[in-house]
Amino acid sequence: MKTKLARRVVASFLAITAVLVFSIFALNAEETHKEHSAHQHGEHMTADDEKVRCAVDGMMMKPAAMIKVDQDGKAYYFCNEMQAEMFKKNPDKFLQTISVGNLTFDLNMLTTDAYKMMMSHMGMGGMIKADEIKGKTHYFSVYPIQDHGEIALGDVKLALQVTNTEGETKMALLKYSKMTRTYEGFIAMPKGEEHAVRIRVTSPAVKISL
Repeated sequence: MKTKLARRVVASFLAITAVLVFSIFALNAEETHKEHSAHQHGEHMTADDEKVRCAVDGMMMKPAAMIKVDQDGKAYYFCNEMQAEMFKKNPDKFLQTISVGNLTFDLNMLTTDAYKMMMSHMGMGGMIKADEIKGKTHYFSVYPIQDHGEIALGDVKLALQVTNTEGETKMALLKYSKMTRTYEGFIAMPKGEEHAVRIRVTSPAVKISL
């Protein structure tokens, strides 16, 4: 009697184990199919809180709240329709890149008047500090990326160097903004139609005993 009962218990245990194994296999197979399907159809699995940058001012927001423009095979995002139209007319005027090896700096530029207009349009005019923009002609925002992903530079300091065709050079220290994760600043550009813009990088110092 005990032997039969033991056999039934073992049989039941094996049956339950088989069901669990089958269920796990089925779930894994379903996930694999979803991943394969997403890859096959070019879908991208992104986090709900992922943000993208505006290609005109560098502001970060969720894609659903921005204007998307496909241009030259790339997707660009903007805070509003006005910025999208400005960019489409002259993309190089608002967004440039400066590369050093695998490290790339995306650089946005606006005139100070355009920057004030943008901030007011987004209800953020009160954040503008009059002493920072006094006598300045342009606003720059810079953010570093590496292998198509954004990175943090820690204590590294960035400065902007602008030189016109006559060799006149001006520089401005860029401050890091935790809110937008950009290095930004205002500068009085030297006169001229064309300028060479460089990013100067200063790393923290190390002490060496000789």
